[in-house]
Amino acid sequence: MLTKKNKLFYINIIATVLLTVTQLNAQTLEGTSGLFFIPTAEMQTDATITIGTNFVNRELISFSGYSQNAITPYITFSFLPFIEFNIKITRYVEHGVGDQALGDRTISTRLRVYEETQFFPSIVFGIHDIFTVFGGVEAIHNNALYVVLTKSISTGFKVVNNISITSGYGTDILEARTHNFVGIFGGISFHLFGTIEFMNEYDGKRFNGGIRLKLLDHFTLLGGFLNYKHFSGGASFNFSL
Repeated sequence: MLTKKNKLFYINIIATVLLTVTQLNAQTLEGTSGLFFIPTAEMQTDATITIGTNFVNRELISFSGYSQNAITPYITFSFLPFIEFNIKITRYVEHGVGDQALGDRTISTRLRVYEETQFFPSIVFGIHDIFTVFGGVEAIHNNALYVVLTKSISTGFKVVNNISITSGYGTDILEARTHNFVGIFGGISFHLFGTIEFMNEYDGKRFNGGIRLKLLDHFTLLGGFLNYKHFSGGASFNFSL
């Protein structure tokens, strides 16, 4: 049984963690800036590099014909500071399943054309799996072409100190085997203590929910459920050059 002294010790540890985190925007299951799965119009600060990996349920792994769960290591960096670039590899969790070689490689880029102001949202154009534009349709498994808007609202409260609202539209105009974020998508997130973020979203096909925890300036944990049924999540580390 915990003594009163021990309880105070653990409370102090938790409080320290809550107060030593940053307000950096964090990465999705795709590795790009966003909510749980969908992108937002938020971006990391200039010259920020994020390295991470996620466990992704087969619900999103078109590379396997939606039959295998996967691990998706990625690296994302921002510069200028309105451009974001992401490289992701998708590999099956089960070793020896199929001929995956290095895995499915996805290169994505995002361009912010308008930065958020007091009254207007930020606006970002994005394309995932950019090699779609060069042909080779059979090799393109994660194409997305979209515009997305995000507005953050400061509440003035210590507990829920910020609410972010996102709305976007994607198209499947580029030829690919599979597409993400087709049609209207969007979501909302609630930031608690600047540390915990609760997210709900619609990705154009399904509703998802997730939680993000930011720790010690550089570490982020992500977890949630696709269609509120299939767990996915991971961890990332970020630093500035």
